[in-house]
Amino acid sequence: MHESTMVRHNRVFDDASSGTPNDSNVLFGRRPECARIDQLLAEPLTGASAALVITGDPGIGKTSLLRYARDGARTLKVLSVSGVEAETMFPFAALGRLLTPVLDRLGSLPAVQADALRCALTLSAERPRDRFAVCAAAFQLLATTAERSPTLVLVDDAQWLDVSTAEALAFTARRLRAEGLVLLIATRDVGGFADIEQLNIGALDEDSAAELLTARFAAAPAEEVVRALTAELGGNPLALHEVSGTLTRAELTGTDPLRAPFSAENAASRIFGPRISALDRASLHALRITAVAAGDGLEVVLAALAAEPGDCAALESLENNGLVAVEVADVHFVHPLLRTAVLTNLTPGQLRALHRTVASVMTAPSQAERRAWHLAEAALGPDEAAARALEQAADHALRRSGYAGAALALERAAELSTDGPSKARRFCAAANAAHSAGQLDTALRLLRKSEEYTVDPVLHADIADMRGRIELHTGRASVARMVWQAGAVAVSEVDPARAASLRATAAIGALAAGDPAGACALAREAAHSASPADGNTQLLSKTVIGNALTLMGQESDGMRWMREAAASTRKPAAGEPDLEWVLVGALSGVTWYGEEIDPRGFLDPLLHQLRRSGALGHLPLALHVAALADSRRGRLQSGRSAAAEAAELAAGIGDVFTLCPALGCLALLEAQVGDEQSCRAHAAESLRQREVTRLGVMHHVALEGLGLLELSLNRPDRAIPYLEEVNRGPEPDVRDPMVVRVSSLDLIEAYVRVGADISATMRDQLGGFAGLTLPPALSALIWRAMALVAGDGDYDEFFSRALAFHARCPSPFDAARTRLCYGERLRRAGRRRDAREHLRCSLDGFERIGARLWAARTATELTAAGQPAKARSGSVADALTAQELEVAQLAANGGTNREIATQLFLSVKTIEMHLGRVYRKVGVRSRTQLANSFRDSVKDCV
Repeated sequence: MHESTMVRHNRVFDDASSGTPNDSNVLFGRRPECARIDQLLAEPLTGASAALVITGDPGIGKTSLLRYARDGARTLKVLSVSGVEAETMFPFAALGRLLTPVLDRLGSLPAVQADALRCALTLSAERPRDRFAVCAAAFQLLATTAERSPTLVLVDDAQWLDVSTAEALAFTARRLRAEGLVLLIATRDVGGFADIEQLNIGALDEDSAAELLTARFAAAPAEEVVRALTAELGGNPLALHEVSGTLTRAELTGTDPLRAPFSAENAASRIFGPRISALDRASLHALRITAVAAGDGLEVVLAALAAEPGDCAALESLENNGLVAVEVADVHFVHPLLRTAVLTNLTPGQLRALHRTVASVMTAPSQAERRAWHLAEAALGPDEAAARALEQAADHALRRSGYAGAALALERAAELSTDGPSKARRFCAAANAAHSAGQLDTALRLLRKSEEYTVDPVLHADIADMRGRIELHTGRASVARMVWQAGAVAVSEVDPARAASLRATAAIGALAAGDPAGACALAREAAHSASPADGNTQLLSKTVIGNALTLMGQESDGMRWMREAAASTRKPAAGEPDLEWVLVGALSGVTWYGEEIDPRGFLDPLLHQLRRSGALGHLPLALHVAALADSRRGRLQSGRSAAAEAAELAAGIGDVFTLCPALGCLALLEAQVGDEQSCRAHAAESLRQREVTRLGVMHHVALEGLGLLELSLNRPDRAIPYLEEVNRGPEPDVRDPMVVRVSSLDLIEAYVRVGADISATMRDQLGGFAGLTLPPALSALIWRAMALVAGDGDYDEFFSRALAFHARCPSPFDAARTRLCYGERLRRAGRRRDAREHLRCSLDGFERIGARLWAARTATELTAAGQPAKARSGSVADALTAQELEVAQLAANGGTNREIATQLFLSVKTIEMHLGRVYRKVGVRSRTQLANSFRDSVKDCV
């Protein structure tokens, strides 16, 4: 750590000051910042955890605050790492250095996580994995470390972390709960840590600057000198400390005028320029080699210097002069500004020559990745040898799940390629790696570059396949469909099987865009042209055809296709599932086939496979789909748990595509169970995410949830605006036809309750629906809506039809709502005895599934019908948060704390915390008692 100087009692402190008393006077003008750090350092001692990102300009004092934290962590285990600018392209470089002291504990991790981390750090055979498996493993290793001893993790210069390490640290920060671990990250800009608590470090004021200068010189500087230096150096403590060291005493006291110019920007040259200029030729060359070979290790620096006699001795001279520090295996500058000053004074030709020298001595296989980058920096124009070396380096990174680093290497390899086809292939490979790293904008940019050089139809298909996925992932379903269709046309003559696969995925785009007829046509064409042995294409095609036919009212044919698809999706193939499996689950889970096919039948094996393989990248979407399926089938508590986990994991891995709809689904389920506060909070966050990310897919569910919540509170006037907005939709491309159709029926109920007229168009639409052959669950809702607007002579028949359709499908929530509506209509008609029958059934149904607000409303209506009633006291599940409920269910089913932690990607300490709260809320003291409580109280709710 190096960025700012700590001054105390007129002397400079470095890392050797570890263990000195924590005193906020150590850092001038930083009392509030030090106080916040003191608060954080107390957290692990109580078993709590926290993360803080410290931001600010170079030299502003971020590193000194980390040192302050280290000095105050007398009872904590400290792990630390600093980002290195020259290592930003090497996957997991910083993570490896951070975790080295605790790698002996890898054996305590679940096997999948331990293997993923060993692979990422090149400690075992390499095999590509979901990149978040490494993130989960890093988090668990740090959490396991904190189990033994409260731990402080310090990360400096995070702006220079490789992307993979930064992602793992961000994931860790988001998952911290009760591990006894504090993570402090210092960085110039927030980058990928934007959603973590931040502490921005500003400039020193004149009083603080005067204190610093007085301590620096043991003499008070003149006020006008302090004022001038503070203004010109922007209150930057490092610049004040170092630049003031170049002043004479007469300048400091104001006797002589200050020499100009002064600025924070030229501080490096002002501080180090004279010392560099005074070096002899050999020492200057050694300094330059050290700058170019930063992060490569002492062995490489010495080998590069050995090329010229006497240069090895020059390195010792640099150390004696206080310019570099030589350690057992490395050499580094005393301050990064010194490296900056060295590199900025080199001509491009000099810089290329130095990189060439360093590359020439890196001959070991373990050095191939770094050698490739030196060759790239040494290249003047296209260089196929350097391009091949980078491509090999990228392959090594991919085998370690270092997708972001691989994308950088492949993009540079493409730029260095000597022919168009090689450029096209490498840009496309770079895009694929960027896509795997979650860098969608980068992937699109690289795909466009690849297209510029592409003449191969197969490569055109690869580009179309990837671009279509990105377009769908970001909510542009119609664009995805067109891209996939164009790719199918391009490759149809040379690779018919690939063309069929692209048509099947294009059908997904059409379905998501609200065009079931187009989706059906594309899927039929794909199924017809694909080989029977092409399982994925046939599976996707059948699923889309089944969905599309049902949406078009051809229920019997749709169900036949869906049965075929479901039969082949119950057992995912061995190994890591690919996107197709998740899409199949998504298409099946959000439809209305609950009456005959329970989507959980094939989603549960998929979820098990995803958890077992550590595939966090796909898990949030699959959980979201499972939650939607549970919502539609009345399994409110298990759905709430799945939706909460989907949202939390999506936030933890930065999956904005899933986060928005998962939050919306959670809000919908909370509206169904009657958790008003949580429903409003999660719906608001879902809608905010939609505005931030500009994703339209499934955000309607949040509005549907808000509308449903208002209906449950018997406030139909407040429900109407939400439901009307769902029906309008922001744009046709992102409207989910099923959500719109269901919400329109809720809107009719709201209109009826406020006494508003139902438009002729809406009545005609209802009549048209009633004439279609639709899934029973949807038909039941349509007949309920028709009953609500029917005259006195028709509503009995229409409600009876609705209940008959409910009897064909397990949807207890909707069935209870229909009986509530029927009972209300009967009571208003004076048929109180008939009303009580339906209201009692409705109350029982709502209580069984844990729909508290709906049960309370029904009890009020039942009392008005002449049978005093009130909703039963809540179940075990009612008192628990979504995550507490999930933990409790797993514990009640016999899971150990470590098994639960592994399944939910949390720490053991966090599971212990949740179980402690569960025991207190439920009133039990053991797992056996908890299991009995759940068997008696929760069984009907899930």
